[in-house]
Amino acid sequence: MNEITYIHVLKSLLLVVVAVVVSRCWKVRAEKDMVIGTVRSFVQLLAVGYALKYIFEPDLLILNILVVLVMVTVAGYTASSRIHHLSRPFPLCMIALAVGAMGTLFSLMIINPDWLTARYIIPLGGMIISNSMNATTLSVSRLVSDIRSNRLEIETSLSLGKSWHIATKNYRREATVTGMISILNFMKTVGLVALPGAMTGMILGGAEPLEAVLLQLVVAYMLLAATAVTSVVAVELTVRKFFTTHHQLVIEE
Repeated sequence: MNEITYIHVLKSLLLVVVAVVVSRCWKVRAEKDMVIGTVRSFVQLLAVGYALKYIFEPDLLILNILVVLVMVTVAGYTASSRIHHLSRPFPLCMIALAVGAMGTLFSLMIINPDWLTARYIIPLGGMIISNSMNATTLSVSRLVSDIRSNRLEIETSLSLGKSWHIATKNYRREATVTGMISILNFMKTVGLVALPGAMTGMILGGAEPLEAVLLQLVVAYMLLAATAVTSVVAVELTVRKFFTTHHQLVIEE
C-alpha cells in the first residue's frame, strides 16, 4: 500500500471546501459545523493515532477496558446532548450504551478469545459504540417527538382504560426501528452499494478479500446486535419517564 502523507490530507481538504460551498449556496447553514467538524476530526484523529501506538505496544487488558469506558462515556454525553425535551438524558444514554455496546463487545470472548487485544478491541469497540450512540440518539429523539406530538391520542387511550404500555406500543416500535434504520439499510445493501469500512481497511492493508469479507460479516452481526439492544433499552427507559405509576402522561414543557 502506498504511504499516505499530510500532503494527501491537505489535498482532500478541497472536498471540505466543496461541501462548505454547497452548504452556503443552498443556504443549508451547516458551514460552521462543517468547519468545526473538520478541525476537530483532524486534531482528534491525529491525537488518537499517536495514543494508540502507546496502547497497542503494552496491550494491557485493563488499559484496553479503560479506553473503551472513555469511548462509551464520550458517546453517552454526545448522544444525550442531541436529545431535547427530555430531562436528564445522560444516565439513560449511558445505560443503553453499556447494555448494548458493552454487552456486544463481551461477545468477542465467545466468538474468538484471540481478539481480546488492543488491535481488535479498540477498533471494533469504536465501530460498535459509535453505531450504538447514533441508535440511541435517533430512537430516543423519535420517541420523544412522537409522544409530544400525539399527546391527545395517548391520553384518550389512557382514559379508555388502556395502560401506557399499550397506548405507546406503536410509538415505541417506530422509535426502535428508527434507531436501527442505518444498520438495517447496511445489512440489505452491503457488498452491493458499498464495501464497508472494516473490509475496505483490510483490503487496502493487503489482506485477502475473502478474509476481509469474513471479518466484515462478524462485524456486521455485532453491529446489528448492538444497535438492536441499545435501541430497545433506550426506548424502554425513555418511555417510562413520561408516565407515572398510575399511568398518567406527564410532558414537561
